Amino acid sequence: MVHNLLYLSSIPTLLICIGIPLYISTTNNSNSSKPSSGSSISWSHNTATNLLSSLFERAAVAISPPSSSSSSLSTPLLPPGLAHSINSFEHYTHLASAIIHRKHTRYLQQNPAQRQLSQQVGYTAHFERARKGIEVNSRLLELMAKFARENYQTGLQSLQTEAGKEADLEDASMALYHLMRDWSAQGEKERQAVFPPVLEGLEKHFGGRRRRSGEEKEEKEEKKVLVPGSGTGRLASDIADLGFNVTANDMDYCSILAYHLLTNHTSALHEHTLQPFVTRWPHQANAFARYSSLTVPDHWPNKSVKLVEGDFLEMFPQDGEFDAVVTLFFIDMADNVIDFVSNIHRLLKPGGLWINLGRTLLSFLSFSSIQLCTPDPYSFTALKWGSYAELQLSAEEVVQLAELLGFDVDHSSRQSIDSVYAEPPDTLLKFTYGKCEASVPQARM
Repeated sequence: MVHNLLYLSSIPTLLICIGIPLYISTTNNSNSSKPSSGSSISWSHNTATNLLSSLFERAAVAISPPSSSSSSLSTPLLPPGLAHSINSFEHYTHLASAIIHRKHTRYLQQNPAQRQLSQQVGYTAHFERARKGIEVNSRLLELMAKFARENYQTGLQSLQTEAGKEADLEDASMALYHLMRDWSAQGEKERQAVFPPVLEGLEKHFGGRRRRSGEEKEEKEEKKVLVPGSGTGRLASDIADLGFNVTANDMDYCSILAYHLLTNHTSALHEHTLQPFVTRWPHQANAFARYSSLTVPDHWPNKSVKLVEGDFLEMFPQDGEFDAVVTLFFIDMADNVIDFVSNIHRLLKPGGLWINLGRTLLSFLSFSSIQLCTPDPYSFTALKWGSYAELQLSAEEVVQLAELLGFDVDHSSRQSIDSVYAEPPDTLLKFTYGKCEASVPQARM
């Protein structure tokens, strides 16, 4: 390759040294009958200059990069995390099958007597059942990836992800878990544990239940509610069903793409089938429960919800834009919880409401009101990104922080809430967000 490039680079020099003198000589000879003048010399000089330019242009074309590299320059700039989510969805079959293959390999490592006993209890049937379940999930995830490529105009080429972000089975599986919890009949029990306090808090604060129906509708439509960390959007949709003007926000594209599927590419209730727990085998009372098929959506998403994709700290520049902010299992995802709490306070109008339910808190009022959820610290310790946080505040410390940032917390009312998240059916191992103490604070301005 180096010799070829050197050879190509020598061509212009040879042409300059040999070709141009011959060309000028021929030109001068052909014009020898013309009167000698500066114009003829100028003409010959200009012609030679044009020829030089032409030769260099041709040389540049000869050594230009192949067209395949230039096509990568036309790849659209994608939001952070989108390519990773698409790749995870498209590689789900391979990644999930590898899990089952490892289980089968370990099964084969038993001695013959052990394998025979395993067969007698029906263990070998699980491998085929799991394979079929993976096919069910793959159809759904590949559909989500297909629509994502169309919506974000990625084309069919392989997508370059962020450094160190390979396709990930857990990310694809989380999209299935979120769909199960938010949009299936089987997730109703989990939703009922945490949604009612949020919805009732909004209704109570804005006085909707005390208004006549027409006035109530008009009043609610004027109230803007922000739901950051909205995931696949069920809570935001349920708030919109009450008549509020709702903006949802998330930066997790596994959840966002699932939400797009339901809102933009679904024509019937229970249209999509999934088996979210097909690769999760441990700690089950009934092994075949892991192959239970779920259908989504069990309820139509409210299409009046506006989805803003991106970082909560960057996407909302206007101060005092919202009457309420609702956060569900969200603020403990912050690198620094101070950033989230201060941003929530900035976004709320005077007298606005912050309702927060999750590991560390339940709700806040701007002038602001806050309801507080304090879980048992021993209930669930394997929180996402927990070890990467700059601050790991206790619930009481978060309340103190809220007061320092302008929230006036009223501890007079409390309630206890226990909640699980995307719990597999018939599981013997339960991770519970528990002892959620709720109060209604009011913020200072």
